[in-house]
Amino acid sequence: MLGVPLLLAALVAVPLGLWKGEYQWLCAAVATGLVVPPGLATLVLAEKLAKVSAFGPLMALAVGTAVRLFVGFGGAVAVFFVSKPTFHADPFSFFGWLLGTYLVALATETALLAGTNVKAGVAGTGAPPQSNG
Repeated sequence: MLGVPLLLAALVAVPLGLWKGEYQWLCAAVATGLVVPPGLATLVLAEKLAKVSAFGPLMALAVGTAVRLFVGFGGAVAVFFVSKPTFHADPFSFFGWLLGTYLVALATETALLAGTNVKAGVAGTGAPPQSNG
């Protein structure tokens, strides 16, 4: 979970920062710090809930999305208003980084949770998937 958003952020932030300035690196770092930790917590929660219910990963995905929205976007608004001169210069870059990081983290988390359910068996029953031949 941690690797994909960080790698994509670095692959985009390095050339963008060289082109448009170090502000892009700051935006990428803040966005990653606000969005990725709740995603990791969601995966841990999904692992624990999967032991309790077949719908545990789905519940974790819903809770994780809500937490990431609250922490990520709520935290971004707080950072934006607390550090007025820093992020007010180019708010579109700041919130663009936040949205992009959020979507990458959400897609990564969804893929990981879907892969976990497929490996666990059909619909979380623990039964092995059936093959046709």
